[in-house]
Amino acid sequence: MGPASGRNANAAPVMRRRLAAGALIALAGLAPPAEAAHPLLTEDPGTQGQGRFELELGAQRDRENGATATEFGPQLSFGVLDDVDLIVRPTWLDVRASAADVRGMGDTALDFKWRFLEEGPFAFGLRAGVDVPTGSTDKGLGTGKVSPHAVLIAAWNAEPCSVYANVDYVHDPLIGDRSNLWGGSVAVLLAVADGWRFSAEARVASNPVPSGAPTLAVARFGAILSVTPWLDVDAGYQAPLNRAAPDQVVLVGATLRW
Repeated sequence: MGPASGRNANAAPVMRRRLAAGALIALAGLAPPAEAAHPLLTEDPGTQGQGRFELELGAQRDRENGATATEFGPQLSFGVLDDVDLIVRPTWLDVRASAADVRGMGDTALDFKWRFLEEGPFAFGLRAGVDVPTGSTDKGLGTGKVSPHAVLIAAWNAEPCSVYANVDYVHDPLIGDRSNLWGGSVAVLLAVADGWRFSAEARVASNPVPSGAPTLAVARFGAILSVTPWLDVDAGYQAPLNRAAPDQVVLVGATLRW
């Protein structure tokens, strides 16, 4: 999820946003407007530290009404200050539907993340930026317009448990979609022995399709294994909480730090 006309020409970016928003966003790209630590939907306020890098190699597959959308979204973060990261996240999409099969580069997110307050177990941050139109509009893989987005982040950390909460906004530039999309999510991350962490979260977000239900609701569960201090591997599964949400999402990924 070749070329098609009318609404079908926008199938890929719509499904990607539903992955991310109901998650993302586009992403999937779905997905919320910005991708959190894989495989979570909910962003945390952590930053890399000045001069340090992190590369997330995340892939996810979404199934919706017999169509599938696969997204590979490598995300590179660089710490310009101890509490500020610059982030770039291109996407590659493979969309397979009865009306059309398309694949190629999607749009690219250019973001910053700022951890602006840390007090005891509490931390707050902001991630914001734009999706730039690097995907083909002819194939339906990109919107053709700049799309701004922002995520407000709150966290409570008390080892071995962490709780994250987000409120987010994205402007949808596709004609025929809802223009202003809002979302929120809550995640619990539990660290256990031998480098394992397990997550459970719920997300509700605006449905970009006006003819559908007003909101998308999903639950996502994940597992992260810290193989070394510089390498994590992860997997996740997302289930719908209402009929408007994608049928299911499966995720795998790896994260490198240096």
